[in-house]
Amino acid sequence: MEILKGVHLIDVYANSYVLIDDRLVLIDTSSEPDAKTILRYLEKAKIRPRDLATIFITHVHPDHVSGLARLKQDATGTKVAASRVEADFISKKRVYDGPPGAAHQRHPGTPVDVVLEDGQAYDGLKVIYTPGHTRGSISLLDESRSLLIAGDAANNEKALSTMDDVYNVDPRQHRESIRKLATLHFDNAVFGHGKPITGGASAQFVALAKRL
Repeated sequence: MEILKGVHLIDVYANSYVLIDDRLVLIDTSSEPDAKTILRYLEKAKIRPRDLATIFITHVHPDHVSGLARLKQDATGTKVAASRVEADFISKKRVYDGPPGAAHQRHPGTPVDVVLEDGQAYDGLKVIYTPGHTRGSISLLDESRSLLIAGDAANNEKALSTMDDVYNVDPRQHRESIRKLATLHFDNAVFGHGKPITGGASAQFVALAKRL
């Protein structure tokens, strides 16, 4: 569904997002079975996968990256972008050593074409390093829409909160990343898990940061 002008939420196990304007961007690819759902959504929106400019991966957890290899089969020429820290985990040059454990890292390794640095702007989005959930998690800021794409830097399933520490590689660092996001201004926020916040989003992050 379109939650803001040009921002589409694809309701899969871990939410995926498509940004449609002068460029086409996909953020996160959910689990391998969900790749078909994402492809069907793109078809419905009259988007050919190969017309996607970039697929951003916020982090290497299987519910965000496992659909990538299947999508790349059709998204020929599309760049895969991720943080420098996560790139080797996504490509399987290194095995991710944090929770939920190496046994869950069954995704086929996919090369990362664009290695993102903290504060860098790429394809219309500003990269914000938000480690702690995984070693190199990122969030993305779409300043043109005053929109934070949080990934798993926080969740909004019941209310805005931290991710469950069972899945955080460094709970202290995870909370520091939320405090970092609370210093930014954005009206809207979307998450890997939970409902979008449309209006007053950064104020909710400030309130959460004060409780940590």
